[in-house]
Amino acid sequence: MNVPSDLRVALVGGFGHAVSVFEEWAETRPQGLEFVGTAPAYAGEDLSGFTVHHWLAGFGAEVFPDVAALLHETKPQVLVISTRPDQIPVVAKTALQHGCHLILEKPIALDRGDLRKLHAQARAAGLRVMAMFTMRSIPALITARETIAAGMIGEPVLINSRKSYKWGLRPEWFNQRGLYGGTWPWVGIHNLDMAWFLTGKRVLSVTASHCNLAHPMMPHCEDVATGIFEMEGGARMTVSVDLCRPESAPSHGDERIRVVGRSGVIEVDPQANTCRLSDTAGGLRDLPVGQKPGRIFTDFLATLGANDSASDLSAFHLTDAALAARDSADSGQTVRLDVAEFC
Repeated sequence: MNVPSDLRVALVGGFGHAVSVFEEWAETRPQGLEFVGTAPAYAGEDLSGFTVHHWLAGFGAEVFPDVAALLHETKPQVLVISTRPDQIPVVAKTALQHGCHLILEKPIALDRGDLRKLHAQARAAGLRVMAMFTMRSIPALITARETIAAGMIGEPVLINSRKSYKWGLRPEWFNQRGLYGGTWPWVGIHNLDMAWFLTGKRVLSVTASHCNLAHPMMPHCEDVATGIFEMEGGARMTVSVDLCRPESAPSHGDERIRVVGRSGVIEVDPQANTCRLSDTAGGLRDLPVGQKPGRIFTDFLATLGANDSASDLSAFHLTDAALAARDSADSGQTVRLDVAEFC
């Protein structure tokens, strides 16, 4: 896919998954893409974790004191925002006013009302918005998606998804809901994205819970979360999230997803990059999985040359579903979603 020529990209922030964006661009080397500068999202934010990246460093771009200066001086067409969650929608609003397409760390908002305002603003401006759902580039998930789309398991009726992270070293702001936003929108959204990516089914309602059981030093950061989701077509999904993976484990994260169809079952271990299918045609077997990751951020750049202005609407729906799960856990009530909002 061709990337529009002379495309200026800038970065705001120093926390999150932006390194995945830059790693992909360093690998794919899109022609005509120029990195023009970076800035902190808030006073005192440390950018060093990103500015040392070899793809950024190769451009020798300037570090600006704030977002306003960055946007005024560099006039980027694409802004990568990867920062503390409370600042993401704040910077996104300003960037849309300056005509920027957006690649955002998730969640793209911490409040469902703010999410709707962001969607309306992007739609009115004809600008594209993509969230950093990095798991979509994992070959095993791509294989599972293609297998399900080919009808190998029939219509999906049940999804089981789990994600486990090490606690590690977490900034103090993880203990402040207003800055962190909650474990459902920060971690659980990956579970929702895996399900969406594999089946295309959106969430209709959620009944969820969350609590802190293992890290009393940060009581306001939930380290355990569970949810039951009603999906389009009547399918059901269970999700479990924890921040209790042993520090001695070989990887920071561990996840699984299992999709049950009317005529088969597919199970994916993204960490091991394996995909196993069980169906009436061939019994239980491991499917061949490639090693080359998908190019989701490069593909996004290529869409900027299209005539239509549709965003990746799943960024809005999945954020809405994750926030609904958090709100359900807070209230003890089932929360319903209007899936037509982001069509």
